[in-house]
Formats: sequence, structure tokens, C-alpha cells
Amino acid sequence: MSSAQKTKALLIVDSNPIVDPRPSRMIEFLRSKYELTVVARNAVDIDGVESISLFEPHTGADDGNGIKVFRYLRLLWARAVNFTVRAFRLIVQDYEGIVWSSLGAANSLKDELFERQFDLIISHDCTLLPFAFAVKAAHSKVILDAREYYPRNFEDQWLWRLKTQPVNVYLCKKYLAKCDKVITVSDGLACEYEQEFGVVPEVVMSLPSYHDLQPSVVDGKKIRIIHHGAANRSRHLESMLDIMAHLGERYTLDLMLVGDPAYIRMIDSMAKRYSNVRLIPPVPMWQIIPFLNQYDIGLFLCPPSNFNLKYALPNKLFEFVQGRLAVAIGPSVEMKKIVEKYDCGIVAGSFDPKDLAGRLKELTPEKIKYYKQRSGLAAHELSAEVGRVAIERIVRNVLAVK
Repeated sequence: MSSAQKTKALLIVDSNPIVDPRPSRMIEFLRSKYELTVVARNAVDIDGVESISLFEPHTGADDGNGIKVFRYLRLLWARAVNFTVRAFRLIVQDYEGIVWSSLGAANSLKDELFERQFDLIISHDCTLLPFAFAVKAAHSKVILDAREYYPRNFEDQWLWRLKTQPVNVYLCKKYLAKCDKVITVSDGLACEYEQEFGVVPEVVMSLPSYHDLQPSVVDGKKIRIIHHGAANRSRHLESMLDIMAHLGERYTLDLMLVGDPAYIRMIDSMAKRYSNVRLIPPVPMWQIIPFLNQYDIGLFLCPPSNFNLKYALPNKLFEFVQGRLAVAIGPSVEMKKIVEKYDCGIVAGSFDPKDLAGRLKELTPEKIKYYKQRSGLAAHELSAEVGRVAIERIVRNVLAVK
């Protein structure tokens, strides 16, 4: 089939899709079969894909000190103005205005993209739904990949509840039922969307590509533990440091974090109090799973400080599996289902760090080896190749509806 005959698909995401695992995998699924355009907050060159940025990146590499100060003052002024405008719009409930003001070049792009008459539009964020429907042609199909339960994403933070929660609730009420399909990452999120908004999302877990690896050898004298992912204050990463206080020198924990620089500095400062904990530099996304393979245990103690964390089913869990690690978690609802179904690790009885530390102390080298082997047995079933089949079926079925 020639390019002119291909179905035209538009994927929109409020991030850099190259370093955001779920959109990155979606691009891989779509680009070989469809004429794909990607609109992203920070787009980069992607082979075989037209890529458009909503915001132009600025490195500041060539700026002198005077220019840097000017840019900083201008940024402060812009933030002050944006805060004032957003506060006014919240008061008058102009939620559409809030969304459009946050989307950079989207206003100037929407007419051009509307003229292209896309057959399929996939939005990876609820805040992009107004843009998705603004560029939707009469025959276009819209899929929302609801990677979070947006109305309660950071409900543990008062400022988020004040300035973002009303916007997200509005967007879900207005747009979810208009989508031709909604998918999400876990059963808990799907049930809440159905209960609150009357839509029934299909669950497509966030599964990484299959890696043909063997479990690394377990050294009983030094058990190597790793946690990797976003430094998100709602996750209370310091609880994993508390675990290490109960384990002693036989166990070591490496933290490989990205995200909030201030929070990472805080965790780094706290980690220096522990001789068996260190922060290590992050590796590129495509290197994560091979890098994990050298460890014994993947650790994620995630207190349910908000709704999304209560029902989290994150990339890292499946990356632990692909890395052939034993998994150690608290009793997180969705992660517990996976770990117990595949018998690939331990689940503490509570989110008290002492409980998980106790379970870790009980592990013999033989048991760790067993769990790592169980991850190896689960790796095919918990891989992106399975997710690809689901996505291709969903897209095919959506496009088939006239």
C-alpha cells in the first residue's frame, strides 16, 4: 500500500514521546501501518514519522550572563501573569480557556491539522482532548489513552486540588463519552471511570518489549536491590530508605531517579546517611531493562497517598520482570495481582517499611533465584508484543465503525 493510501493517524501527547514509555510504544505500533503524525510538548525527530512540537525547546547554551538574567526575569513575569489569568479563569470556571492557554502552538496548529482530515486521533492526556476534538474531521475516530485517573491524579496535594482537579473533572465530563474508545492501564482505574463517567475503558497494561535475558547469578553475601523511576513526592520514596535501615550491609539499594530535581536532591541527601544506599545516574529508556539485569530484586514500596497510586500498575513492575528480577512490593492492589499470579516476588502485608524489610530478610539466595526464574517464565506474557496485539485490534475495530 502506498503512503497516499495509508490511513492517516495523529498521536498527541503532553510530553516528549521518545522518553515517555507508553506513547513511545504506541508510535512503534502505528508507524509501520499508518501515515503517522505526532504532536508533542517537546517533539524530536522520529524515523518515518512527522513530528511537531507545541513548544520550542531553549537550551540557553549560548547565552551570556546578562541574557540569562533577562530570560529569568521574563520567565518570572510570565509565570506571574499566567498564575493571575489562571486564577481568574478558575473563578469564572473557564476551563477550556485554561487548557488552550497551556497548549503553546496548539491554537495556530488546529486549523492546519483539521484540514488534513485524519482518520484516527489518539490522545495520551485528557488535557489534550479539546485539541483532539478541534482537529477532528467528521469521519475521524478518537481514542483516549487514559494513563491516569485524571480527576484524582495528585489529590494528596492541596494546590493540585485547587488549580487542576476542577479542570480535569470538567474535561472528563465533557469529552470522555465523545471518544470512540478509551483505554487505561489497570482494572481499578477502569472501574472508577465507568462508575463516575459511564464509560467502560479497556485495560491495556504498560508492557515493555520482550528481552531475551537470563537471570543473573545470586551472590548470597551481597543482595543487590534497585528502584528506578520518577522522583514523585506523592510516592514517598524515603520509605524505601527506611527499609534499608532494617536490612544491614548484606543488602544494597541503588536508586535511579528522574524528574523533580529538588526532590532528588532531598533523597540523595537522606541516602548519604545509609552506607547501603546510593543514587546512580539514570540510563536511557532503551537501556533500562538490560541495566536492571545485573540486580537481584526490584523494589517499589508505594504507599497509596492518592487514588492513582492505590491502583498503580507502572512500567517499572514489568521492567523488573523483563530484567529477570525478583519483585518486592507493598500490598498495592494491582501490582499485588501480577506478583501473586506469576509468583515472581514478595508482597508485604502493609506499607510499613519494617514489614517489607522483614519479608526481604526471610529470602534465601535459593528463593531469590526462584523468583528471578519465575520472572523469566512470565516475560513473554508480560511484554509489549502482547500489548501490540491488543492495540492493533482496538485500532482496527474503531476504524471499522462507520
